[in-house]
Amino acid sequence: MNTLLFFLTLNLILVSRLKLTFQDEPLETGSLLKMAAIPLASLFFIELGPGWYVLFAYLLIYPGIMYLLERNREKIYRNRILMLLIHGLSLAVIFFGLNSMMINVDLSGFIYSNNAAMAENLLGVQLLLFGILMVMNEMNTILRYLMKMLNIALIGERMDSISDQQYNTGRVIGILERIFIFIFTLAGQFAAIGFILTAKGVVRYQEFEDRTFAEYVLIGTLLSALLAMGVAFLLRTFV
Repeated sequence: MNTLLFFLTLNLILVSRLKLTFQDEPLETGSLLKMAAIPLASLFFIELGPGWYVLFAYLLIYPGIMYLLERNREKIYRNRILMLLIHGLSLAVIFFGLNSMMINVDLSGFIYSNNAAMAENLLGVQLLLFGILMVMNEMNTILRYLMKMLNIALIGERMDSISDQQYNTGRVIGILERIFIFIFTLAGQFAAIGFILTAKGVVRYQEFEDRTFAEYVLIGTLLSALLAMGVAFLLRTFV
């Protein structure tokens, strides 16, 4: 059950971090507190005990750590990745190191009274949700960090003619692109991935007359596809 509870809690944290998808500036205190409230829902699924109190303490403390990391505007993407690593390591210690986490008695009774294999099915759902949430926002953060590390300026900084609406539309396209690539990779439908990338190129064909823009889109698309496929292959290996 520890694995199920681990991914359930981690997925709630990832859901809360979806707020960062269109947020390039440091979060305000109010927004950060709203984000921090979502993972607290995981406590309802865990039986009261030592592990519960440790998890509760961590969920209360981490917003302060994130607040400090968010203050550095120049390294905001790196710090958001760092916060994700802190989440993963901390939850791993809490759920597997302490080895004292038990699922809520009422919930476990419901699971086993209905179907002995239900817990395994729930874990599969949580793993799939984990992969989708990772490619939706976390891979976007990693992508943007890599682009800065490669000294490739964000398109919003280079293309003055791009409005905020067009910029955010591009992000939505990137999110959908990664989700489809993730799903097709899990299903082994690699030809469909080629179709998605080709369709994107056809739609933006006229814009590719600008060499700088074309190179930016090509690098971003390839990195985005690589990250989405990486998450899918990771799940296929361990599931």
